[in-house]
Amino acid sequence: MFSVFVFGVLPESSGKTTVCTAIVRGLSLRGWNVGVFKPRSGHSYWYHHDIYAKCSAEGRLYSWDILRLSQAKGGRPLPLEVLNPVDALFSPLDRLSLDESSVEVRLSNPFFELVVERYTILDGRVKSVLCVNGVNFESDSLLFKNWAYVKRLMDNADKVIIAESLEEWNDVYSNYAPTAIRSCYKKVCSEHEVVVVEGFNDAVCPDPALRFNLVLGVAPGAVFCYRGDRFRKAVEVVAGAVRDPRSLEARNVLEFLKPERAVRLPALTSRETSDYKLLARKLGEVVEVVEGEAAKWRENEEGGWRPATEGG
Repeated sequence: MFSVFVFGVLPESSGKTTVCTAIVRGLSLRGWNVGVFKPRSGHSYWYHHDIYAKCSAEGRLYSWDILRLSQAKGGRPLPLEVLNPVDALFSPLDRLSLDESSVEVRLSNPFFELVVERYTILDGRVKSVLCVNGVNFESDSLLFKNWAYVKRLMDNADKVIIAESLEEWNDVYSNYAPTAIRSCYKKVCSEHEVVVVEGFNDAVCPDPALRFNLVLGVAPGAVFCYRGDRFRKAVEVVAGAVRDPRSLEARNVLEFLKPERAVRLPALTSRETSDYKLLARKLGEVVEVVEGEAAKWRENEEGGWRPATEGG
């Protein structure tokens, strides 16, 4: 199994999903059995209303990014919740329902915009753990008001946890995210010869147990290519003994790394980004880089399989 991790050089709008979908469709068209994975994601009721509306209609919770990656892959993919084991719904504050002092307090704490977060764990079967913001639940403090949708998610979950503070939310993430991400990643890796992993914003380590052969940093106009082992070593060195590597951002690590190569990206129209076959052709140089590395790895390993995670 050959793995590719794609992260954003910038905190937002780097173009990760566009690059990932091009790689996935491009490799699929060239005969590779490609899997997709989005370890962690979040979307907003207000800014990403299309995917919220789709999830609400289905009684599910997943990201727009994994939906696009799954569509680019084609065929019969694993459940989106397995391909995207951690996903959260957020909402801006309702400034017409809150007084000015309450808005100021809540804006300083990201917990107050959380609605609900899902963790999917594979342990013989697919299990769903739901973390609900108990402070916001059924309140009028958010623009989001569809609490019937959250209750539906709660009814379908195997376990529901009510978090009352940022600290409690962080504890839930620490307790459930590693198991969710590792168990689902192992499943995806077991069924594909190449797996494309899209990161969360500019975070450079979705989980310290995951291994990648090739790492791509995406910025407007460019993709920077790194060897997986060297990138991992840089993350470990920067994190040291006192920092959680999952907290590291691109700016923390890239000053210590020199890319193996860089590929220029063209500006794209909305038609080109929505037509995955055309997108794969427009970003053909990136696809060729990934395929070349995957082919070399396959030749070196003589078709062998290596664990997707430590102890995996």
